[in-house]
Amino acid sequence: MSRSPWLRLASVLSATAAILLLTASTPPKSSVTTNALRATVEKLGGQPCKDSDLTCLKIKVPIDHFSNEPKGEIEIEFAIHFANQQSKGLLIYLVGGPGSSGLQVAEDSLADHDHRLGDEMDVVFLDQRGTGTNTLIDCPAAIARYDMADLDPDKPDTAIAQAKGFVADCTGEMKHAELLPYVDTEQAIRDLEAFRQAIGAPKVWLYGESYGTQFAQQYAVAFPGAIAGVILDGVLDTALGSEAYAVADSKAVEGIFTRILRSCDGRSDCHADMGRASAAAYDELASRLAKAPIQVDFPLPNGDRIPRELNSGMLEGTAFSSLYTPSDRRDFLRVLAAAARGNLIPLMRLTYYDLAVDPETLDGVGYGSFYSGAYYAISCLDYTEEGDSPEAAARSILARAKTLRAQFPRFIQLYFSDRLPCAFWPARAKTARGPSFTGGDYPTVILNSDADPATPISNGYAVFDRVKHGYMITMQGGPHVIMGRGLGCPDKIVLALLLDGETPVAHEQICDTSLVRSYTPLTLTDPADAKDGFAVARAIETEVEQFPEIPWDIGSDPISVGCDRGGMIEARKTKDGAEFRFKDCQLWPGLRITGTGSAHRQGDSSDDITLVVEIEGSHHGRLNYHHDWITEATTIAGDYDGAEIATPRPPLP
Repeated sequence: MSRSPWLRLASVLSATAAILLLTASTPPKSSVTTNALRATVEKLGGQPCKDSDLTCLKIKVPIDHFSNEPKGEIEIEFAIHFANQQSKGLLIYLVGGPGSSGLQVAEDSLADHDHRLGDEMDVVFLDQRGTGTNTLIDCPAAIARYDMADLDPDKPDTAIAQAKGFVADCTGEMKHAELLPYVDTEQAIRDLEAFRQAIGAPKVWLYGESYGTQFAQQYAVAFPGAIAGVILDGVLDTALGSEAYAVADSKAVEGIFTRILRSCDGRSDCHADMGRASAAAYDELASRLAKAPIQVDFPLPNGDRIPRELNSGMLEGTAFSSLYTPSDRRDFLRVLAAAARGNLIPLMRLTYYDLAVDPETLDGVGYGSFYSGAYYAISCLDYTEEGDSPEAAARSILARAKTLRAQFPRFIQLYFSDRLPCAFWPARAKTARGPSFTGGDYPTVILNSDADPATPISNGYAVFDRVKHGYMITMQGGPHVIMGRGLGCPDKIVLALLLDGETPVAHEQICDTSLVRSYTPLTLTDPADAKDGFAVARAIETEVEQFPEIPWDIGSDPISVGCDRGGMIEARKTKDGAEFRFKDCQLWPGLRITGTGSAHRQGDSSDDITLVVEIEGSHHGRLNYHHDWITEATTIAGDYDGAEIATPRPPLP
C-alpha cells in the first residue's frame, strides 16, 4: 500500500532484482536451467511478447482461489527474460503500485540494471490481476477529477461527497468491474504460485520494489518452500494497517519536505531565486490558497490563454509528488521559486503533468504503465477501512485528520485522501492477509532511503528488526527505490550476493547520495540580462528542458506547448532526437522567439542541441547557437541589437 493521493508513481520506478541464500556463502541454484525453462515455457504456449524481446506466457487461474465453487477463470500474463549466459537462478521481479503493469516496464527495468543481471539470471515479470490487457481496471477521468479536488477535513460533508462521487465515477468508468472482489494481493500471490507450479516448481528469488515488497512478503509467508531469497526495495511494513501507515508516512513526508526546503536555503542560487527562506515562500503560497483558489492565466498548447484555478489540494499534491527523486525535488524548488516571483504557470504545468491531466482539456490521460483504478481496487481490498458503516468509517478518518493537522500542517490531505474512497469501495476482501513476514533460512536484503516519501525508512527498519538473516542498506538522501540507479551502493553489494555468493560485510550499511540534484537557476530574472544575446540563447535552451510536457524521448505524436507569456513551441520526434519550432514564443516579458531547434539524444558522442532563432521585442537579433552535451562546449554566431555576436571571451586579467 504505497499511498500517494496524487502521483502513485511508486509504480513507475527503476528497480533491481531479488535474492536469497540457503547457505551463508553460496547462493542456491534454481532447479530449472535456462534451456529447460525455455523449453517448458514454449511447451506451455510461450510466444514472443508484443514490442519486446521477452517471451510471454498466459496462465489460466481461478477467478477466486478461495472458493469451493468454481466462478470461472481469468488469464494472467507473464513475461520471461532468459539469461544471456549460464543462468544462476530464477528471479521474480515484482513492480510497484499497486496497479503497475510488469510487462510494460519489463525491458526498461532490466536496462536500468548492470548487464550482469540479465546475463546471469532468468527474470520473470507479470501483469498482476487488475493490470494488463486481460483484466485491466482503470478510471483515468475520475482519477483526474478527484486528484484536482481540494479536500478539507474541516468540511467533512463536502469531502465525503467528493469521495463518494469519485467511487461512483471510477467504478462506472472502468472495465472488468466484476473482478473488483478478487484483485487483492492474497489472490495475486496465488496466481504467481500457479505459474511457478506450471514451470516445474523451482525455488525462486523475489525482488520487490515499493508495493512489490508487500507482494513479496505475502508470497514468502504463504509459500515458504518456494523461496530461494528475497530483496525488498522501498519497503512496506505489512504489520501496519491503513491508519498506522498513514500516520508514519505523513510524519516522514513532513520531515523530508522540510529537509528539501532547507537545502535550497543552503544554496546561493536557489536562495537568490526564492528571494526569502524557501519554507516562507511555500507557506505564504499555501496560506493564500487556503483562503481561496488562485486564478492563473494559463497558456494552452495552441498559444491561446485561459483562466485556470490552482487550489490547496493541487499544491499539496504536486509538492508530494516531487519528493520521489533528487531531480524531482530540484524541479519543484525551481517552480516554487518562480511562484515566489509571481509566476504560477510553471507550478501549474508540473501539477498537470504529475496528475496525468491534459493541460488543454483537463481530461485524465492516464499514467501509461500504471492504472489508478487498479491502485484503488487492490489497496481498498488489502487495507479495508472499518466502521459501523461506510459513512461512519469516513467520518472517523476525517475527525482523526482534524486532530493531526498541527502535526502535518503541509500534508494533511496525504493522511486521508486515499483512505476516504476505500471507506465507500464496493468490494471487501474475502480473506485477510497472512501473518507478518519474518524471513526464513535465507538472507533477506532490505533497501531503503531515509528520504523516501512513499515507503518511509521506519517501515524498512521495522521489517529488518523482525526478520531472520536480514541485511539492511540505507541510502541517505536517496530516492524512493534505490537499486538500479547506477550507484555502487547498493548495486554492487546486492549483485555480489546475488551472482557471486558474497555475503554483505555487515548486517547494516549506510551509503550517501544527494538529497536534491544541482539546482537549475531561473533565467533572465533581471531584464538587464537580456542585453546579452549569448545569455538569451542559453536561457532558451534551459527553459525548453524545463517543460514537463516535452519529455526526453518524444513519442510518435507531435507535442505543442504554450509559452508562459504567449506563443508556442512545437516539438516532434526525429530519427536521432527531436526538433523544435518556436512560434512567437514568449518565455519572458518583452522577448518573442521565432525559429527552430534540433536535439540529438542518442546517448553517444553526437548528443547536442542547436538553436537557430530570431529575437524580437525589447531586443532584436538572429542567433545560431550550439551546445555539445558531451564536451559541454558552446558556440554562438549571428547578430544582436545591431551588433555581430560571437562566442564570448572571458575578461582578461
